[in-house]
Amino acid sequence: MNRSFLIVILPAMAVALGYLFMFHYLGFVLEPFRFVVAAIVVAAAVFFVQRRKNRKASRGSH
Repeated sequence: MNRSFLIVILPAMAVALGYLFMFHYLGFVLEPFRFVVAAIVVAAAVFFVQRRKNRKASRGSH
């Protein structure tokens, strides 16, 4: 994985966890299902972008 993805994804994950803990501390009932689905969508998007990037790179080397 490219380092630029980590620069964006790690702080975003920290903010999401902060929101979860803050709202839990304040007594709000959250459905973690939405956060899990969002994480899966982001992970799938990163996977497909990397896969497409690798395909383009392999075509250019021929």
